[in-house]
Amino acid sequence: MIWLIAKKDFLLNLLSVKFIIGFVLCLLVIPFTVIVSVDNYQNQVRVYKIEQAQADKEMKECRVWSAVRPTVVQEPEPLSIFSTGIISNIGNKVKIAFWEYPLFPEGHTITRDNPLLNAFFSIDFSKVIAILISLLALVFSYDAITREREDGTMKLTFTGQVSRISFLLGKLLGLLLTLLPILLFCYLLACLIIVINPEISFSASDWSGLVLLFLTSVIYMLVFLLLGMFISSRVTHSSSSIIISLLCWIWFLFLMPNIATYLAQSISKAPLYDNVRAIMSEYDETYYKEYMEEWPRAAQRANMNSLSYNNCNGDGPEYLELAGGPRETPLFHQQMQIWATPMMLNSADKKWALQRNYLDGLIRQQQLQQAIAWLSPSELFAQTTEVLCHTNTGSFLKYMESIRNYRESVITYFKDHKLFESISYFTGQALEDFPIQAEVDSGDETAQKRYNRLNSEFPVLDTNGVPRYIPQPVTLSATLGDALGRLCALLGLAIVLLIATIVSFMKYDVR
Repeated sequence: MIWLIAKKDFLLNLLSVKFIIGFVLCLLVIPFTVIVSVDNYQNQVRVYKIEQAQADKEMKECRVWSAVRPTVVQEPEPLSIFSTGIISNIGNKVKIAFWEYPLFPEGHTITRDNPLLNAFFSIDFSKVIAILISLLALVFSYDAITREREDGTMKLTFTGQVSRISFLLGKLLGLLLTLLPILLFCYLLACLIIVINPEISFSASDWSGLVLLFLTSVIYMLVFLLLGMFISSRVTHSSSSIIISLLCWIWFLFLMPNIATYLAQSISKAPLYDNVRAIMSEYDETYYKEYMEEWPRAAQRANMNSLSYNNCNGDGPEYLELAGGPRETPLFHQQMQIWATPMMLNSADKKWALQRNYLDGLIRQQQLQQAIAWLSPSELFAQTTEVLCHTNTGSFLKYMESIRNYRESVITYFKDHKLFESISYFTGQALEDFPIQAEVDSGDETAQKRYNRLNSEFPVLDTNGVPRYIPQPVTLSATLGDALGRLCALLGLAIVLLIATIVSFMKYDVR
């Protein structure tokens, strides 16, 4: 009996104007959305290749170790075509520095107070699916019960051997069979656009993630179908049901996400980064003050009467490249570098404590926003799709933590090879090739030539041994584990709505 009711509703819906309009709407909107997302992804790939080539070039052209600062460029995530997450809020490259920990990537101007709070109105496949499928689900289900009552067919149906639960499950199955082809068509159309594009390559893990994304969309669609049926079981007229359904749709998809963001920013106050930068600047000023105080002591140890340069780039222990000049100059800078390195790294640790506190404030704000947003099934769906597409905040924070660990490995490499205390840290010229000041003053031509050496005369460094950043692959099981809580919450909501609809319909007046 359940199948007969489902078959009847499916055939009626299939021939209805609502189905045709819904199908045509998806046919028009989905290709446009996917094409825009694909174009954005391809632009990201082009930028990635250019910036990665530039980063490799910079590493290969270094002549001194103080210039060796690896740049990590994040490769675009293919599944971001389906859900952009917070990608549009953050940059894509991080330049490793010894005097400061990386907090956020560069390459993009952050226009929001908290880049971890995702902007709702962004064009991507998952957002369009969330809007269209929820709207279609409510449009098809808002009169699932009231229409039968208004037409008088419900009373006639129950005069036979049909139970209320069988009737309800049959209606639900019919609605699922109606909307499932539309949803499947949306995904197949998106996959077709991707497959025929030779510049996009999905791995087996990406395709598996896409399958999970489709199953999540089915559960999301089921939630709104049950919501429409529940509303329909609580009212007596279809006109009332459609108004309430549309109000719920507007609340869940458009109002609740922005209210959640506002409440999160109001309840959990994050420190202003300008204040953090001000304190960090004070640390820098203290460091440079101590640096200048060490200056005469280092000059005395290097037997230097006055500082003299022939060719010099840079302004301190962070970056310095010099050639030529008297031998006392590199000896002086070597003494300064030996003193400055632990001070520089210690200052970076102090600044990171401030940055960490600031970041924790942003994370607490973002977590509160997501917790409040769980009151909306559309936000649950959005959070789940971001996790499945690796574009959520959690994936970004793990990535940045791996960058900071990589920074430590670079520092360890410099320490193990004693590069911080080496002459090669700031000059490509051998120490014995520098003339002493007395030789220069005597007018020795050979000494004068050595005095006038240029940086460009020296070969580039062999940086092949410097650690390279290797991104850690994200397994499907790990992704599913991260998304499992939200998936269960979405499925649990569907079960609650199903039970509530059954209980409500058992008391429904069919007259």
